[in-house]
Amino acid sequence: MGDQDRIRWRTLRRGVLAARRDGRHLGTVERGRRWLAVDAESEPIGRFRTLGEAQAAVVRPGADRAPMRSSAAGPTVLAALVATASAASIAAAWPVLAELIR
Repeated sequence: MGDQDRIRWRTLRRGVLAARRDGRHLGTVERGRRWLAVDAESEPIGRFRTLGEAQAAVVRPGADRAPMRSSAAGPTVLAALVATASAASIAAAWPVLAELIR
């Protein structure tokens, strides 16, 4: 019996499966726009087109990590929040600043 035979996949909820081998958690795969594979420490392995590719990445020992493309909106949203907070802080402090300048 090979390693693949000992791997058990269990559905945790719709679109989320967890892998175990010999009672040890190996990782999970979750369906989104693509299949997201995550290792036993909840570190992303990569995004895959098929369930089979994602499952193979979880159970493959020493699997190479596929680069995870980050959302372009993340840095943009952060910059907008910082700018808004800065503007609000200056507006709130303006009366005090105006008195100090006089």
